Amino acid sequence: MKAVLQHIAGCEARFASHPFFSDLRMDRPLEQVMAFAPRLTFWVMSFQDVLRLNAHFIQDAHLKELATRHHSEESGHDQWFEEDIAALTGGSLSIGEMYGKVHMRTRDASYAIISEVYRQMDDRLRIVLLWALESTSHVFFGRTAVLTAAQGADERLKYFSDHHMKAEAQHAMFEEQLAEELGSMELAPEVRAEALAMVDRLYGAFDAMFDGLRIHLERERADEPVAAHQASQAVAVEAVDVDLEDENEAPGARDVTVHRAA
Repeated sequence: MKAVLQHIAGCEARFASHPFFSDLRMDRPLEQVMAFAPRLTFWVMSFQDVLRLNAHFIQDAHLKELATRHHSEESGHDQWFEEDIAALTGGSLSIGEMYGKVHMRTRDASYAIISEVYRQMDDRLRIVLLWALESTSHVFFGRTAVLTAAQGADERLKYFSDHHMKAEAQHAMFEEQLAEELGSMELAPEVRAEALAMVDRLYGAFDAMFDGLRIHLERERADEPVAAHQASQAVAVEAVDVDLEDENEAPGARDVTVHRAA
């Protein structure tokens, strides 16, 4: 199993270098840089079912208890997400929007992850699945917590802020137990190969999901020069209008002055 854990660590390091994270600029208003957040909705809502179903399919009593406990400790985080989306956007996402084209990549990636739960697999690999999901979470929330802290939004947000990171830290002892359990497991070569392939598929799904989120950030960035150009044009037009008003008013003012002098 140690080879599998090392592989997850390598995948986590590569995921941390995904261009999406470098695109999270801190020099923009929070609502603008977090505009990608609603596009995570389908995955965040599906995540709870992934944990529930994964625990359901485990036969080994001890491993089932570990998976069930993990699900319990993650419960309610989806509510934090909904509250954060309302705080960032002023409302909630409709079902029609969530199933719209702009959310397609998140849905596709979520379906790919959900499909892993329905595969016939060794119970130990279901614990590997949990560990792989946790590793992606550590990367993502570590970045968003820094972003929200820099924007002074820790009190305003929960899911994307240090509030979430602190909640994760509270069950650090459980994660240590989980890591110890995994490290002590011995896998037959064919089971180990299956575990490595599953981890690659999971990270492939997250890469695809964040590729889609990055497209949104790139569009936001591409719109900035256009918006800036439009703003400068508006300022220029306003300046011209002021000049014209001055020109129109000047002769009248002179006429009045001459008339009074006469």
